[in-house]
Amino acid sequence: MNTSYQVMPDLTDDEYRELKSDIQKRGVMVPIEFDEHGNVLDGHHRLKVCRELGIKEYPKVIRAGMTEEEKRLHARKLNMARRQLTREQMGELVDQQIIETPEKSDRQIAAGLGIAPNTVSNHRRDLERRAQIAHIDKSTDTLGREQPRQRKTVSIFNPTAREQKAIQNPAVIERMAEGESALTAAKQVAREEKAERKHFTLPEEIPDGTYTLYTEDIRNGLLMVADESVDYIITDPPYPREYIPLYSDLSRLAARVLKPGGSMIVMVGQSYLPEVIEQLGQAMQYHWCLSYLTPGGQSPQLWNKRTNTFWKPLLWYVKGTYSGDYIGDVVKSPPNENDKQFHEWGQSVGGMKDIIERFTDPGDIILDPFLGGGTTGVAAVQMGRKFIGSDILEANIKITDERIKEAYTNARCEE
Repeated sequence: MNTSYQVMPDLTDDEYRELKSDIQKRGVMVPIEFDEHGNVLDGHHRLKVCRELGIKEYPKVIRAGMTEEEKRLHARKLNMARRQLTREQMGELVDQQIIETPEKSDRQIAAGLGIAPNTVSNHRRDLERRAQIAHIDKSTDTLGREQPRQRKTVSIFNPTAREQKAIQNPAVIERMAEGESALTAAKQVAREEKAERKHFTLPEEIPDGTYTLYTEDIRNGLLMVADESVDYIITDPPYPREYIPLYSDLSRLAARVLKPGGSMIVMVGQSYLPEVIEQLGQAMQYHWCLSYLTPGGQSPQLWNKRTNTFWKPLLWYVKGTYSGDYIGDVVKSPPNENDKQFHEWGQSVGGMKDIIERFTDPGDIILDPFLGGGTTGVAAVQMGRKFIGSDILEANIKITDERIKEAYTNARCEE
């Protein structure tokens, strides 16, 4: 088989067996792409499986009229969009493209790969520093014009501290050379970088290790979760008074398993809020309180407080110093989406997705030690995050496992 356009390493034996088993059960779901000469542009492993299984009819696409350079660029872009790659693997594809076409501008390469130009700029500087490519004086822009390529310099009279920080980024300098102010350019670059971080594409099947569920009591410490292995804890513990001591166990767990700078987001009731805050602060540092709005339907009526409640506090604690994105402190559940079908205290999947989107990036590891009906896990896996969940009841583990698998299939069908 011609592998000239196979830009990613071969699948491992386990990955290949999984792909073969899936094709044997469901057939080829993603078309295999060829050029007009019959060379495979995308789908080398799928084609190999088809030949081993004797499958002669499968979906295919013919891409005619592309240059050799365009074929490899197309293959890289497909892999970056479709496969669940690590940051290192994504970076390797970017490096490959820069090394192959160093004369192209960063914006032209970025447009071809579907990524932000400043990502290409950063990789190009690293390649130049490591002498894997030479510094070039001219590059070809997106319109095919040859343009001078040198480090642009700008000057700002009496810059503020924010402007001084902004112009340390070469991508900001590029924007300023086109007429943008330092702070406007910095905001544009930050938006592009964030959009790239947040982008994800779900693989056809749930990859191994995407989620793990345990039947375990938090009071035992969840010792199966390694120290400093979790990016975020996002959870909704029980609210009644008799469960308040569990918030102390949660605080100690977070201090152990969160990575430095990691966050714990805890949805709580308001009846015993002072006690809850005190318990959570035993081993973690309070950061902020967000408002979680629950619009629509009938508001819960707390007769002993003579209160109708339309929101819940989201208490945000950190381990060390938080250095992530700016977070808006009002989160909203879709109207009438409080889901009690799977658990009497169940929350909205849409609302949980809003929380996860604000705080986390695809590939981050989220822990929920009060699993309940599994809403956090369903939202996390649908959004390309990794998930660890635990609950004291085996029944809740089974419900969550079934919900995650069904929700993943639904999410794939909606793409």
